Amino acid sequence: MSTLCAPSKRSFLPRYDKRFGLFLALAVGALVCLLPLPAGLTPEGQKALGLFCALITLWATEPVPLPIISLLMIPACMFLGLTTMQDALNNFAVSSIYLIGGALIMAVGMSKTGLAERVIFILMARIGHTTKRITLGITLANIALAFMVPSTSARTAILLPMCLGLIDIFRNATGRKGRSNFGVSLLLILTMTNATISAGILTATIPNPVTADFIFKATGTMLSYQEWFLYGFPPALIMTFLTWWFVNFMFRPEINELPGGKEFIAGKLREKGPMTREEWLTAGIFLLVVALWMTGSITKINTTLVVLIGVCLMFAFRIITWKEANGTVAFQFMLTLGGGFLVANLLITTGAAAWAAERLFSAFRLEGASTLFTLIVVMLGVQYLHLPFMGTTKMTTMIIPIVIGVAKVADISPLVIAMPAGMIIGGYPLFLFYNTIPSLLVYNTGELKFSDFPKVGFALCTAAAILYCLTAVTYWRWLGLFAM
Repeated sequence: MSTLCAPSKRSFLPRYDKRFGLFLALAVGALVCLLPLPAGLTPEGQKALGLFCALITLWATEPVPLPIISLLMIPACMFLGLTTMQDALNNFAVSSIYLIGGALIMAVGMSKTGLAERVIFILMARIGHTTKRITLGITLANIALAFMVPSTSARTAILLPMCLGLIDIFRNATGRKGRSNFGVSLLLILTMTNATISAGILTATIPNPVTADFIFKATGTMLSYQEWFLYGFPPALIMTFLTWWFVNFMFRPEINELPGGKEFIAGKLREKGPMTREEWLTAGIFLLVVALWMTGSITKINTTLVVLIGVCLMFAFRIITWKEANGTVAFQFMLTLGGGFLVANLLITTGAAAWAAERLFSAFRLEGASTLFTLIVVMLGVQYLHLPFMGTTKMTTMIIPIVIGVAKVADISPLVIAMPAGMIIGGYPLFLFYNTIPSLLVYNTGELKFSDFPKVGFALCTAAAILYCLTAVTYWRWLGLFAM
């Protein structure tokens, strides 16, 4: 206990660095606000850009927890005279925030009852036990869990122990020590297919509902769960299986059959025993929620309302307790997103996002360009912006308002540009290990090298940008999303 409480020289430096982040953010924001006013930018827009730059600095340095950074945005925008208190607080009550929070609370029930694990082991037992089929089983498990657990980090945490167990079985069976192609391919497929399938399911990753909310503010059209699935799931499914194949191609497993793999999975299923009452109840609630999501265009029941009904049912049947729900990151995410929405909304309402979009539009010589060419430039630009980012939620909050501005300048529906951009941000952060928490988790197992990620990530990310552009000019056109 004394070890944890006693200050030390090693622990003092990070605290000092973090405190410095507050002063750095203040300096960056003030500098942007005090620069000569650029042509075409309003004074309010300049203040909004200053606040935006300060927020980026705070997110990068994290001198205080992220929810507190979000709360700091309220007095900051009030001090700058950019909004009223009520309008500022309204950004903490948007529909997508409650959709994310409710889905994260529902995920507690999936995890607590063991239903998610049971689904994984049943899938693995059905698929087979060759090394290639095992990696396929992990891919299919990621697809199944994407409908059930609305967090890429949580899904990785569920699957990672089983993957490490399979790697140990491989080592014992082959006598190999250290790195193996099987281990590398298994862990890369775990984290990468987890990301790629998320692009096609509205609730699978936070950037999706965040993007949907920005589109709603720009167009008045709220994308339903069913519509996002209709547009996004086919290309996401193609990229997920392409990722599985390509990683296996680049890291061919040393052996075909994994001795002991069948017994390992069968043993895990035996340990689970028969389904409990709580598992049956959780499965029933989950199926009800998914059914209502998929039939939203018929029932006219809002996606967020459905997930809140699911949360209430889980409490009513005592599947989860308030203490367990309070122990999740749901409420932290809700506060964190509120501050991001506040600043992003100010960029739009003050004209700062449109001003930045016009500068980008001119820089890339997009005047008179076709919808397809504009889409290609935006997709590739957004995709390669993943390189400096750690995490996709912050990136979505920062980039999508500018993408919507580009769409308006180009006289294209924001839906056509912003929806695929949001899918690219949420589904394809595959370049480097620090781009997402799931990639950090698998990297920290010690089974992977830094170079493993870019070896497959650059090709897959480029392929994704191309595929989504092709999807836009074929599949989405057939659905009537836009005309060329």
